Order: sequence, then C-alpha cells, then structure tokens
Amino acid sequence: MTQTIQSKAVDGALRIARLPADTILGLAPEGRASASLGLVVDRADAAVRGAAASILNNPDLRADAGRRETAADERVRALRLRADAEAKTKEAEARAEKKKAEAAERKQQAAAEAKRKREQAKKGEKQRKARAAKTAESRKKSAQTKAQATKEKTAKQAKEDRLGELETKAEALEVKEAAVRAADESRRIKDAAQTTKAKRKAD
Repeated sequence: MTQTIQSKAVDGALRIARLPADTILGLAPEGRASASLGLVVDRADAAVRGAAASILNNPDLRADAGRRETAADERVRALRLRADAEAKTKEAEARAEKKKAEAAERKQQAAAEAKRKREQAKKGEKQRKARAAKTAESRKKSAQTKAQATKEKTAKQAKEDRLGELETKAEALEVKEAAVRAADESRRIKDAAQTTKAKRKAD
C-alpha cells in the first residue's frame, strides 16, 4: 500500500515537472528535433524514477523506470531506423535523379548524333549529285568534242574525196583532149599526105 502511494506521488510529481516540456512538444511540429527533445525528457523521467526507486526501495517504481528506459531505447532505435530509411530514400532518389539526368543526356547525345548523321548523309548525297552532274557534263562535253571532231573529219574526208574526184575528172578530160588532138593531128597528117600524093599524080 505504501509503495503504491509512493509510486503515485512520484508519478504525479514527475508529470507536473515535465508538463512544460510536454506542452512544448505537443505544440512543436513533428520532426527529428522534437523527437530528440522528447527522448531527453523521457530518459530524464526514467532516470528520476530509477533514482526514486533506489531511494525508496520501491520495486514498482524500479520496474516502471525500466519500462520507460526500454521504451526510450526502442524510440531511439526507431528514430535511427527512420533516419536510415530517410537516408536510403534520399540516396535512392539521388540515384534515380542521376539516372534520369544520364538518360536525358544520352537521349540528347543520341539526338545530336542522329542529326549529325542526317546532315552528313545529306551532305554526302549533295556531293554525290554534284559529282554525278559534273561527270555527266564532262561526258556531254567529251561526246560533243568527239562529234565535232568526227564531223570535221567527215567534212575533210568528203572534201578530199571531192578533190580527188575532180582531179580524176580533170585527168580524164586531159586524156580525152589529148586523144582528140591526136586524132586531129592524125587526120591533118593523113590529109596532107593525100594532098601531097594528089599533087604528085598531077605532075
């Protein structure tokens, strides 16, 4: 009975003593700072109860102090686990952001590479068309040059053939004229001979 009264008296006194701290904790937003302050208050509460239990030799107070100390330890462990979880979450978020940034950079690089290849292909096609046009123009000029040369050669050959034909005709004409002259000379000689013969007969 006495120990129960003692326990209630100590409990009441501690409740009054920690009332300002509990009020502040009740008004403060939840966070690591408020949780740490709450742990300090709880550990102080457990320590005072333990000390009172030793002084009063009260096992109920000692058991209550032990429970409160254990609860404080569990809260410390919970806070540590929560901090670890938050750290891991932040680390995971940082990794995710890094991967996202790397993916965006790879995408940008791929787009730039694709654009470079398109421009290179376009440039290559333009150069190929330019070379093809140049080759076609060169072939056209070569064909025109050959055609002109062939035309000039044909004209020269035709002129030479015509000249040869005229020379052949001239030679034939000269031969014909020579034959006519020879025939005329032959007739003249024959006529002269006949005249001479007639004169002789007359004499």
